[in-house]
Amino acid sequence: MTLVYDNKFLIQNHSNYMYYSKGNWERIEGVPTEQDYLNLGMDDISRIPESAWSQLEGELELCYYTDDPAKTEVSFNIETEPFSLAEEWEDKEIKIIEYTDDPNQTESTITIETEPFTLYDELGDTADVLYYTDDPVKTTAELNFTANYSPLDELEGDFDVVTWTNDEEVTAGTRDMSLFYDALPFEQIIVHPTDLVLYGNLKKLVTSKIVDSLTEGTLKLAASFDSGLTWKTYRFDKWVTLDIQNTTLFKRKGMGVETLNTIPEQDLTGLTRIAYYFDNSEHYENSYALDQVKMVVDAPRQTVEVQQMALQILNTTANVEVTFTGNKLQGVLDDADKGKVKYRVLLNDQSYYPVDGGFTRLLPSPFKIEINIDERKFLFGKENTLKVEFQDYWGSVDSREFSFVGTYSGLMFMDESGDFLSDTFGGILKQLDYEVIIAGQTTLTKKVKLKNQLGYAVDRVYLEMDKKFQTSGVEVQLSRQADPFLPIDYLTYGLMEPEESVDFYIRIATDIHAKPDPNGIFEMKVKADRV
Repeated sequence: MTLVYDNKFLIQNHSNYMYYSKGNWERIEGVPTEQDYLNLGMDDISRIPESAWSQLEGELELCYYTDDPAKTEVSFNIETEPFSLAEEWEDKEIKIIEYTDDPNQTESTITIETEPFTLYDELGDTADVLYYTDDPVKTTAELNFTANYSPLDELEGDFDVVTWTNDEEVTAGTRDMSLFYDALPFEQIIVHPTDLVLYGNLKKLVTSKIVDSLTEGTLKLAASFDSGLTWKTYRFDKWVTLDIQNTTLFKRKGMGVETLNTIPEQDLTGLTRIAYYFDNSEHYENSYALDQVKMVVDAPRQTVEVQQMALQILNTTANVEVTFTGNKLQGVLDDADKGKVKYRVLLNDQSYYPVDGGFTRLLPSPFKIEINIDERKFLFGKENTLKVEFQDYWGSVDSREFSFVGTYSGLMFMDESGDFLSDTFGGILKQLDYEVIIAGQTTLTKKVKLKNQLGYAVDRVYLEMDKKFQTSGVEVQLSRQADPFLPIDYLTYGLMEPEESVDFYIRIATDIHAKPDPNGIFEMKVKADRV
């Protein structure tokens, strides 16, 4: 005989104990008891959607209950978005503590790589220098300070340089006088006035700079994907929002030339404008300039032919390969010309995606389509039409259409006549009615069908009665067959293909001491692994 132990989960957040049921978090008053775990605890927290976890803020504790006396520990696997320590520690003070048992070590050395900066970037325009010495002979201190400075730096606004000479060649007009003045640009932000026009996919953005000496000025860049409404900088392999009007922030967090040149192709999709920040620091000993910004665009060119001195652009209509099963629309939209494509979905001739009825924005092909169709918008028991319309960059339109009878999706329970007992969202549609049950008797057997309407195959199907609805003296029994009826606590099945179904049987056994319950109910639950 196989022993089955109860394993239940609760979530603790801000001193509140909660469980997830029917799409909502429910709170338990006070500290949960053993009966709370048994009646309200969750059997499997891996089925809680990511959207539900995002509703909780702060620290979370996973509370695990089991009555298995042999279990001494439990482990959880938690999957998160990739991140780096630099990203977590950004703008935070870091202390590094080192331990060593080397008696000869008297100091520690830590090497930190940062973006180039000068002392003036940290101190600003003014600083006090404190000098200490224990040399009794020294009575005064001297500080040698070297700076790139000109009296012209003190002049604000435009000015004229007036000269006088008695050079006859100059006065005769045969030779010009020349004035050379090397200077850094004023601190300024330059923004592209118009959107970049791209015919094809932007593969790379290459920026080069002109530097007269080893000491550099400051050049920072930012990118916009919405025509300059918002700006972003590329940090830790992702785009981060940046306020370019805050010059201090732009100077500190804007992209360097090296960073811009290494952004991968997929992260440049949709780029419309670039902004530049130039520094006017008088402490640098060189002039600093931007040489060029070059965009490498992979434009579709395989279909361009020249015939009889005429330019013909041969366009191939985009193609979509989609399937509709388990109320899920899945497939790939592709264009042989490698151009951009867009699409929309109509349900019963009404806009479904996007909801405004228009097409999606143009996207590089090929790309995947994965949309769950809300069955609450179906015509149940009647024929429905699902239409996918798609269009390429040149305006050529094509479509795919599906006809189907509206039904539910999931692992669905059905009675012997084929009627659904519940819907996809856990709502009760029909009950197995055993009418009046006399204490001490066992009811007749009812047949129930479990059908796979998920649209994909599942394995390790596990079916049992929900123990929180158990009543003393009343036992709901399951069996794989009707005759003979062999009661078992739970049922398991192997691989179930889409639209495949299995039959099982249910009856209720009572003892003579069972308490009367005019509204006694029970619920079945099922779980499985996707193949």
